[in-house]
Amino acid sequence: MRWGRLFDDLEAQVTAAQVVAFESGVNELVRAEQGAIPLANRLRAQSGHVEFVLRGGIRFRGRIVELADEWCVVEEVHRSVLIPMRGVAAVRGVGRESVGEASLVRRSLSIRSALRALARDRSCVACHLDTFSGEPLAERGLIDLVGRDYFELVTLGENGSRRGRRSSTLVPLDSLVAVVSQL
Repeated sequence: MRWGRLFDDLEAQVTAAQVVAFESGVNELVRAEQGAIPLANRLRAQSGHVEFVLRGGIRFRGRIVELADEWCVVEEVHRSVLIPMRGVAAVRGVGRESVGEASLVRRSLSIRSALRALARDRSCVACHLDTFSGEPLAERGLIDLVGRDYFELVTLGENGSRRGRRSSTLVPLDSLVAVVSQL
């Protein structure tokens, strides 16, 4: 009789150890899977308003209307904001869900692609730039051309006139924090 209880006890201990090992393995797999989710997939699942805190303390709050792995477009009340992901310091108001992008093309659009679209539109934009010294810089103008690692911003003449262009500024992509255009 005592042998039966001993074997039952040993069997219960082995079963409990197997359950603990299994649960530990499952938890580790879940953590590994969560660790592979990119920021863009978390943002893609958001349907409401989120707040982006960018380098230099710049903030934008709105709804995400376009999204690629490298950038997103946030729509505020009267303006649209192109935000490179590398300039994001934090995102607030985000749920736990994530959604992958099925289209490889949409997922892989570069920030240069988005800037070229703004250049084609010839819209006046405000570019927020990281000076890497704390105080952000804002430059206004038209995106004229987009190079491999920079873009050219042409400043407008008096009263915002497109005639009499005065100068241009070359902006390295690494310093770009956000591009704002009016809706």
